Amino acid sequence: MSFNQTAIAAIALLQKKDKISDGESFYSGLVPNLRFNGAMIAIWSILLGTHVFMLYLKQWWFSSAYICASILELLGYIGRTWSHFNVYSENGYLLQFICLTIAPVFTMGGMYYQLAKLIEIYGHRFSLLPSPMIYSYFFILCDIVSLVVQAAGGGVAGVAVNQHMSTQHGTNIFVAGLALQVATLSIFIILLCHFFYVVYVKTRMEYANASRPSFKLLKLSQAEIEPLYRAKFHDLRKGTERWQFNYFSLAFTVAVLCVFTRCCYRLAELAQGFRGYIITHEWYFIPLDGIMISLCTTIMAVFHPGFAFLGRTYHIPITSGKTDPEGRHDEETNSSASNLNEDLEEKEDDSDSNRNIFQGVVHNVTHPNLHINMHVPDKVHLNKNYFLLVVRNNENQMSKSKNKNSTCEMMNKNT
Repeated sequence: MSFNQTAIAAIALLQKKDKISDGESFYSGLVPNLRFNGAMIAIWSILLGTHVFMLYLKQWWFSSAYICASILELLGYIGRTWSHFNVYSENGYLLQFICLTIAPVFTMGGMYYQLAKLIEIYGHRFSLLPSPMIYSYFFILCDIVSLVVQAAGGGVAGVAVNQHMSTQHGTNIFVAGLALQVATLSIFIILLCHFFYVVYVKTRMEYANASRPSFKLLKLSQAEIEPLYRAKFHDLRKGTERWQFNYFSLAFTVAVLCVFTRCCYRLAELAQGFRGYIITHEWYFIPLDGIMISLCTTIMAVFHPGFAFLGRTYHIPITSGKTDPEGRHDEETNSSASNLNEDLEEKEDDSDSNRNIFQGVVHNVTHPNLHINMHVPDKVHLNKNYFLLVVRNNENQMSKSKNKNSTCEMMNKNT
């Protein structure tokens, strides 16, 4: 957070210089509304307590992210209330600007992880990226980079103020950081829409064997296409009485769009500069920032992942790969079974070949007057030693037969 504090401090120095030169406050003539900001303090106190209580649902990452965001939002509105009584207070201005600027980063940090969980619940085949966890890593990293860029812009502006130079270059860098945040969130929304398309539309097309989407697919219920999803979490998905899960996707989308609206507002606000029309009129801030973020946090309290995903019952680890872990295990098992069958077939072929050769050789070495009852077992691999042993026994029997015949001939001569 020190990077962002440097950025805001530089901006405050710029505002302070303007205040000294023209007698205006840090808010360029704006006085924060006491009733609105006081109400937001009460609302965020309730939301903070709610998300602290929901640690009971064992959604550690999500709850931790929203607790941090709620604390920052609460401090931000305390700063704005402070500024209502003293618009020249640098500490009040810095408190509200720093906290309200970085709070949505924590909000979206908790949201990014939920898309990875949805992919785990419905199946890895619905992931556009190589692994569900990449969604969290990629977007959280982008938000961190966005904060660093904003901090760099603030640092450049601070140096310019100290050297009595134009701060426009630093302001442009700061706005670029906000633009990166908006771009990141836009990509996330695109990937989210793709996920919902393949889960709710494409699966119905597969079930109905349709080549393109149509309104007729809406007649298919989720229960009918349920077998197309990951079997491991079937019990988690079934049951119409669990409205938190049934409407989680819709609520999640609305919450993301609320944060997106706020980020677009902030980008437009600062693109006009710190003395622009939007930033000096609080009635833009109230619906587009204050209400949007509080609405997002309220929605995700009602549709908390601990309720939707039965957090105290189910553990949903985020795994890697484009196929489900149990699917990879089945593939390995099938591959092993296939290899085993091939080995058995090769051994059977070898056994049949050896048996034919063996019978042919025995036929050649057997004496015409000697009857040998030979039984070659089926599906037995006849090795070379066994074959030679039988041939030697055959030769011994032939030798004994010859000796017996010679003895009989001598006795006949003697008689």
